[in-house]
Parts: sequence; structure tokens; C-alpha cells
Amino acid sequence: MTRCKTLCAFALAFLALAFVAGAGAQQLSPKLQNAVGHWQILNSDGTPGGKAETYLENGKLFGRVTEMKPGHSPHDVCIKCSGEFKDQVILGMVFMRNFHPDGDDWVGGTVVDPENGKEYQGKIWTVGKDSLHLRGFIGVSLFGRTEVWARIP
Repeated sequence: MTRCKTLCAFALAFLALAFVAGAGAQQLSPKLQNAVGHWQILNSDGTPGGKAETYLENGKLFGRVTEMKPGHSPHDVCIKCSGEFKDQVILGMVFMRNFHPDGDDWVGGTVVDPENGKEYQGKIWTVGKDSLHLRGFIGVSLFGRTEVWARIP
């Protein structure tokens, strides 16, 4: 009988711990969830650029190149990049990393631009379900550039 009480107490403690851990996990708002998907990157003149996939990993938003810009080869490497990105094949590159939720935006991550090899701080937000905005900047968001991406159905 004592063994049964011990097992029951252990099971209840485990369930309570699981409940508390689940309650502490952050639920993403629909606006934050909208940032996950497959995207057509639009050039500043509105023409299609490359394509990217954004995904969640351990509660953070990441992005990888899934299709090269027109006129570029799938074998192109990031020759202007430094560090771990230096000479890495651009197709498949995880160029967006470690964005975390802040209200309805994704912030605190970094973005590498394979065209110039520079790494920027970033902020990401969605407009509706089919438009993603990525602002890359150095230091202050005021001094940066915003790209608009269109969801690929």
C-alpha cells in the first residue's frame, strides 16, 4: 500500500510539473505565427528576387534561402561574407537567426545579406497573412532598409 501511495504521489507531482511547464511556454499570437512560411523576396523595384523559408526553432524565428535570385547560380557562394558564412553556398544558407517575439514583432535577431556579405540586426513583422517586412539595420533601426516579402501559397 505504501508503494502505491508513493507511485501516486510521484505521478501527481510529475503531472503538476508538466502542467506548470506547459503553462509557462509562450503561445504565439496569430500575427507572430504568420511570419512562418515560404516567401518570395521582392526587390526594391517590386520584381521577384530569391525565395526563403522562415521557420521556428526553440521558440525563435530563423530563415534560409530556398531559391536563388534570378541570374544567380545555385552553386554561388558568399564570397563577401565573413566568419562562418565565408565561402558558404548561398542556397540553403540560414541567413536569418535568433529572432524572438516582442509583442507582435520578431526582434533581436541577425540577418546576413549575401549580396554584400554584411550582417545586420533585424526586426520582422507581418502585414495581414501574406506580407512579411524585414528591416535590417546597424545600430539604430532608423538607419536601415526594409524588404517586403510575399507569401508563396
